[in-house]
Amino acid sequence: MIEILVSLVIFAIGMLGSAGLQLATLRSNQFSAQAATATQLARDYEEIVQMVPSAVISASEGSSVLSDLDTSNLSTSTVVECKGSSAACTPVQLTAYMLNEWKSRVMSDLPAGRAKVCRDSAPKDPSGAGQGLYRWACDDQGDMVTIKLGWAAKTAKNDQMMQAVAADDRPRVVITVLGNQKDFAP
Repeated sequence: MIEILVSLVIFAIGMLGSAGLQLATLRSNQFSAQAATATQLARDYEEIVQMVPSAVISASEGSSVLSDLDTSNLSTSTVVECKGSSAACTPVQLTAYMLNEWKSRVMSDLPAGRAKVCRDSAPKDPSGAGQGLYRWACDDQGDMVTIKLGWAAKTAKNDQMMQAVAADDRPRVVITVLGNQKDFAP
């Protein structure tokens, strides 16, 4: 009789371990799916930048329309609807529409999604408690455009690094892209 009780206790402990492993796998898969979505959004942004005609970039020189945006302060201004075969938009209106759509997708495709696009020569904190972790702040230095994406993700209680990232509201994916080729014209 005691052997049966001991075997049931051992079996129960094994089942608890198995359930914990399943939860960790589920959390990891969820994070991987969100990271893949963030990477696709960064790729979509890069495609938008490459599609923008040089005349639009020239018209927006100084405003950094393509290299300085943050979804944490999404503009509620009216953007001209530039979709469908009957849409008659200027290149500047089309660019504004595409960027607004991209911002909306960041916030809808990622849980509590946020994106910041800027020029940043040092995307990681150089010192302090967050040393070596990515940060939202940008120094507006350098030629490359940096896309920083973050979202609210579930983290394991024993994963101290991810807890620090989640607690400090830091970007989870940071990708450096070329930007528009006009930026590198001789």
